[in-house]
Amino acid sequence: MKEPLISVALCTYNGAKYIKEQLDSIIGQSYKNLEIVIVDDVSTDQTFDIVSSYAKTDSRVKCYKNEHNLGFNKNFEKALSLTTGDYIAISDQDDIWLPNKLQLLLDHIKNNWLIFSNSNYIGQDKQRKLLRDFKLPSNYKGIILRNFVTGHTALLQREFLDFALPFPDKGYYDWWMGFISSYHHKITFYDEVLTYYRIHEESVITKRLQQDRHAVVEFQNIMAMLNAFSVYKNLKAEDKKFIEQLEQAYNLKGSEVRSMPLMKMIYQNYRQLFPNRKPWKSLTKLIFAFKFSKGLTT
Repeated sequence: MKEPLISVALCTYNGAKYIKEQLDSIIGQSYKNLEIVIVDDVSTDQTFDIVSSYAKTDSRVKCYKNEHNLGFNKNFEKALSLTTGDYIAISDQDDIWLPNKLQLLLDHIKNNWLIFSNSNYIGQDKQRKLLRDFKLPSNYKGIILRNFVTGHTALLQREFLDFALPFPDKGYYDWWMGFISSYHHKITFYDEVLTYYRIHEESVITKRLQQDRHAVVEFQNIMAMLNAFSVYKNLKAEDKKFIEQLEQAYNLKGSEVRSMPLMKMIYQNYRQLFPNRKPWKSLTKLIFAFKFSKGLTT
C-alpha cells in the first residue's frame, strides 16, 4: 500500500543564514514520500537562490516567489493552498527537524485534524524545552488567552484546511489553527522533542518584542486573536457570547487602570482558561485574576 504524501509548507523571508540547515533536515527525513513547497516572501538576500538550487537537484522541492510581501500569516496561507498532500507539515526557515519527525507525527495523528509535538530552543549554547509539564486542555477555552500550538511542530490533515482557511489578517496563524482544532476536539499532542527551534535577533517575534514593550505586544496579540475567534463561522451561540464578553473585558486593559469585568471572568473561569497552571485556592486565584486584569495605563 502506497504511503500517503506529506507536503511540507515552508515559508521564507531573508533566511539565507539558516535555510540550508533546515532544508537538509527536511530532505533527510526517514519518511520519504514528500512534497516540499517553498514560498518566498520577496527576500532581499540570497534565500530564493539557495532554495531554487535545491529544486534543481530534488524533484520534491517546488519553489514560488511572491510578487509583493504578504507577511507571515498570509504567506503560510498561500503555501498551504499550494500543497497537494494528504497531510501537511508546517516549517519555519531556521529550525532543525529530527530525522524521524514526520514519521512519528503521522503514526500518532490518527483521526485528528492537527497533531503538534514539543521542541527545544536553540541559540547561545542553551537548550530548553518549549512546553514543560504540559497537558492538552479538554476544551477550547484553554487556548484563547495562551497559545500552546506552534506551527513549526504541527502536522495537519488536509480536510482541516476547509475549516482553518483563510487565516486572520492579524495575530498568529498557529494560534488560530490550535483554537479551531481544539474547538472541534480534533487535536492531539505528542510529547517528544522533534524540532530544534531557533530564537535569534532576526526572528519575527524577537524583532517585534524589541520594537515594543512586551505588555503592549501581548495585549495587541490577545486582542487580535479574541477578535478572530469571536467571528469563527462554526461557533455555537453560547461560545460566541463567552468569547465576545472576554474580548470586551480584556479590551478594557488598554484604557483602564484595571479591567474589573476581566478580573471577574478570570476568577470564575480560572481552571478552564488556565488549565496548565496550579489548581489554586480561592484567595490565590483572586490575586492572580487581580494581577492579570491590570491595565496598560498604570
